[in-house]
Amino acid sequence: DAYVMEAWGRTSGGADAGLVFLSDFDASLTRGLGLAMESDVFVRSKRYSLIADDGVVTHYFSSARESSDTWAPNVLSSL
Repeated sequence: DAYVMEAWGRTSGGADAGLVFLSDFDASLTRGLGLAMESDVFVRSKRYSLIADDGVVTHYFSSARESSDTWAPNVLSSL
């Protein structure tokens, strides 16, 4: 959610470096990527991170193997 993205940006140093951390507030991207876990109450997302440049996904990180694959140091090292 937006609060998690704000905290991640602040604590990772990414926000200070000019990176924008965004959440998928209505799960449209999550559904489009096939990563939605639907319930009667809400939509949850499988854990992933991505890097996009001008709206084009350049790097995708999945937690399918290890959740640490999506952690900030791994993602930021790909910039």
